[in-house]
Amino acid sequence: RRMDKASLLGDAVSYINELKAKIDNLETQVHKYSKKIKIEKLNSKDHHRHGMVHDHYPRSDSESAGLLKMEVEVRIHGPDAMTRVQCENMNHPSAKLMDALRDLDLQVQHASVASVKDLMLQDIVARVPEGLRTEESLKAALVSRLEQQFYLAQELALYQDFCYLYS
Repeated sequence: RRMDKASLLGDAVSYINELKAKIDNLETQVHKYSKKIKIEKLNSKDHHRHGMVHDHYPRSDSESAGLLKMEVEVRIHGPDAMTRVQCENMNHPSAKLMDALRDLDLQVQHASVASVKDLMLQDIVARVPEGLRTEESLKAALVSRLEQQFYLAQELALYQDFCYLYS
């Protein structure tokens, strides 16, 4: 079937509107997610005083929700940190973690990766630069880097879908 320019433009407008709706939905979910993290952090201050920093980043029931499911634990011992990251085993989580560690200038001394069903468990021992030698600062920086990579991957997938559809 041959499509005229008006039909193509109409389809493009419809698709762009669908993408805008998806973006709005993701922004709403990220906003809710950010509020939940702030509340969890306020509620877990006592937990931080007792050594281990451990936070959960749950995904909603829907895969399309686009929220990152991840558990991060950090313990600092002098210039070194023991870090454990548990997440879904999809889209190369080990590579993303190593990229994040490199971006933060951590020198990896030991790395262990295990996959069980759909979960990836990564244990890292690394030398930590001066500015990140508290459990809270290292965990926050690491989670921030991993989340950036996750959301950039989602944006890239949307862009690739758009390009594929109109190529």
